[in-house]
Amino acid sequence: MHIVFDIETAPLPADQIVIPPFDPANVKIGNLRDPDKIADKIRQAEEEHASNYLRNAALDPLTGRIVCIGVAVGQADPFLFSGDERTMLGAFWDSLCQSERAPLILGFNSKQFDLPFLIRRSWKHRVAVPGWIRRGRYWSDSIVDLREVWQLGDSRAHGSLAAICRHLGLGEKSGSGADFGTLWETDNAAAREYCLQDVRLTRDVARILLALDNY
Repeated sequence: MHIVFDIETAPLPADQIVIPPFDPANVKIGNLRDPDKIADKIRQAEEEHASNYLRNAALDPLTGRIVCIGVAVGQADPFLFSGDERTMLGAFWDSLCQSERAPLILGFNSKQFDLPFLIRRSWKHRVAVPGWIRRGRYWSDSIVDLREVWQLGDSRAHGSLAAICRHLGLGEKSGSGADFGTLWETDNAAAREYCLQDVRLTRDVARILLALDNY
């Protein structure tokens, strides 16, 4: 059995995020020499500091949360876990433990982003993570990151899910993951479809890269 998954995240509520103070020394001024232009650049960076920090907050489990988890079991239609984060995490981990043998778990960039985010948010909520997910310093052999498969051992071989899908003629993503939290609040149906489409595309990529239908 194989399970394809994808997570979508959003920033924590503003009252739960501590924005670090602005540090002018972190502003890259490049080749600028004019003091007025340098001052303008620093002023603009200061004005954008809070909004940029909050925008990136969704990418860090210390400042972000999981909004939904898209899952497809075998060839079945994908579905979403959503709602209370703690309950959602428990339900997701339980879904991976329904058979006697660990399923093949497929994601895209899942070892670098999705799984660490899931585990760290689970620690936050004291949700038990299946022990077989990690083997000491390493991920279980049951976990396959399609981005690693695509790279073929070449860390320079980059490619987003959208770019790889276009290359393989699999269609397009239904939107952009940027500011997903806002989309979830303002157009929930579109946000849900975005996550479900990512799961479909990830499974389609796996069918080509792994001959998935043999599993």
